[in-house]
Amino acid sequence: MKVGDRVLVRPSFHIPVRPWWSESYASPFYYPGTVTEVNEQRGRARVELDDSLYLTPWENRVQIFHVSDIHKYGCRCQECAKPGRDIYRFRADQERLRNEEQQ
Repeated sequence: MKVGDRVLVRPSFHIPVRPWWSESYASPFYYPGTVTEVNEQRGRARVELDDSLYLTPWENRVQIFHVSDIHKYGCRCQECAKPGRDIYRFRADQERLRNEEQQ
């Protein structure tokens, strides 16, 4: 993995549980982003999430992920097959990747 790679990650977001407290949760869906920094010593990468067509629950588009939690963009595993509400853009990107692989 290197800077500039396109990836899929499960972003973290905060849900208010009391007026004075919120808890962090991982998204149930994988979301596209671009690797902006890699720390190989710690096994972590900083990823900038793509702009969304809809409102997003995360407050920061740049998040840090463990490299084992990052999937290659275009991954076709069972988990990555659930793209969430940006499904139309996701499917178009997947189709474009398949076409590029066949050429």
